[in-house]
Amino acid sequence: MEKAIPILSLIVALLAVFVGPLLSLRIARRQTLSSLEVANKQVIAPMRQAWINSLRDLLAEFASTALHYFVAGYEDRTDAEYLRLTLLEHKIQLMLNAKEDDHRKIESLMRKMLNAIESGPEGDDDFQVSHPALMGLSKEVLKREWDRVKDPIKMP
Repeated sequence: MEKAIPILSLIVALLAVFVGPLLSLRIARRQTLSSLEVANKQVIAPMRQAWINSLRDLLAEFASTALHYFVAGYEDRTDAEYLRLTLLEHKIQLMLNAKEDDHRKIESLMRKMLNAIESGPEGDDDFQVSHPALMGLSKEVLKREWDRVKDPIKMP
């Protein structure tokens, strides 16, 4: 019986040496995940939502200004309107991620719309195709980004 006590003590010590760090690691991982969730809700999500709102406003202004410019007639167009369109185009381009295919497609559609406007009556068909395409794709991108805001951060 006296020999069992040191062996039992040794087993308990070995368990403490190996199980203790594993438990600490597990607890630390849970705390990290909890911290990421808090950061996502309190910091990242509001910043991302502000980006989405700004992008939505710029896309809507670009599309509506381009449509007005297109419908206004070639004689009634002003340089200030075209300058505004190019400014909006560049602001939107700076907000998009060039690594994402649909973001690049938004850039392409905006450029097609401006090229159609620049080319006069010959570009009418291109404009009439690219404007609704831009609106539809913009809705898809904004919806996907909104879903990213709602989804919690996942630990790798």
